[in-house]
Amino acid sequence: MKDDPLIELAEKINNPDLRQKVIELLKNPKLTFLDHPEKYTSLKDSPASKRRHHSYQKGLVIHTIATTRLALSLAEILEEIYKVRVDRDVVIAASLLHDLFKHLTYFEVYPGKYVRSKLGERLDHLSLIIGELYARKFPLDVIHAVVAHHGDNGPIEPRTIEALLVHMADRTDAEINDKVLFAAKEIIKECLMKEVVTLPREVSPYEVIIAKKEGGCEEVRRRFSSMI
Repeated sequence: MKDDPLIELAEKINNPDLRQKVIELLKNPKLTFLDHPEKYTSLKDSPASKRRHHSYQKGLVIHTIATTRLALSLAEILEEIYKVRVDRDVVIAASLLHDLFKHLTYFEVYPGKYVRSKLGERLDHLSLIIGELYARKFPLDVIHAVVAHHGDNGPIEPRTIEALLVHMADRTDAEINDKVLFAAKEIIKECLMKEVVTLPREVSPYEVIIAKKEGGCEEVRRRFSSMI
């Protein structure tokens, strides 16, 4: 799976035991402490949310990659500028796993339309991943960084540098994508006279914004009118 960007990031973990645990979970994202829902999206195709940030096919993987790389960039800044020692193994592991079981809580009823799976109607993704990390005996600092990644809106706020970096990276990528997605929908509304809740899976919100910048509504209509 050398072409899997999640596995490539996991391979940067220095501790061999932690690296193996993360890679095993990424390669086979199954619950061991609870039965799976009958219908759910696959990890590789799942959105990261139903209507907000990365709410399109493959959005979860994209968000996970971006969050991990952002967290590592923040770690580098803290180390070089503020001389803070950061445990990058914890940062990588928690970033890769923080939203892992979101795919089990969603089900695609038709292209681009996601609803809660039967499991997702009962448990949220954070409860699922924390339960699995306990079951697989992950290090406490990794579990803490995952459980704290929602910051003040989660069950506990970040209490380590590593947890804070994961939280800030997650929030930053989510907010950037959320605003880009909102802007793309507004452009479509303006240029195509259509109001959309979610974008078709083949339409990138970033490409919509670039099209408007490069050629105005005419370019947006030329590139996307047949897709939306």
